Amino acid sequence: MSPTALVLFVPLAILCNTVVPVPFDPVLIAFASRQSPAAAAVLAIVGSACAGIAAALDLTLFRNLRRRASGRWVRFLPLWSGGGTYVLTFLFALLPLPFSIVRMAMFRNPPRMIPYQLSVALGRLPRYLATIYLWRMIPWTAGGQFIFCTLVLLIVAFHWIWKLKFSRERLDIELDGKLEDRNCE
Repeated sequence: MSPTALVLFVPLAILCNTVVPVPFDPVLIAFASRQSPAAAAVLAIVGSACAGIAAALDLTLFRNLRRRASGRWVRFLPLWSGGGTYVLTFLFALLPLPFSIVRMAMFRNPPRMIPYQLSVALGRLPRYLATIYLWRMIPWTAGGQFIFCTLVLLIVAFHWIWKLKFSRERLDIELDGKLEDRNCE
């Protein structure tokens, strides 16, 4: 594995494991598919460590945002406390479950930094290793990997744009309703 590839991989791995809605699996597959199985496993380990670093960045961001947030709406977020927080974080990092639930719970009740980072990193490692192993089992043609990765990224981008469009429409409807209520008064 070249040092240049590693210099590109680490920032992407950190960025993709933060609250920024960019999936990491296509990045891992793109880099690991060109490596030997041992080098691909090293990339999975590095990616897992980057997930722990990204967890620290998310936690720091959410702690700062929590200080500025109104307490009225925070009570609707999930409340996780105690050691169960880290077990649930590990499971959400390991399994194909929406990790945004963990981030919402983290916003309401921020966990301790080091155990949270470890639960994220240790939960992601087996998942990343399985991704690399299962990807290698699929018989691909020369351009098949590129086409598949491109399709996955397009689907994710389309889904994200679609959600953004409907959330804006919902916000417009709510704002219009509030403006109409004020005009009626």
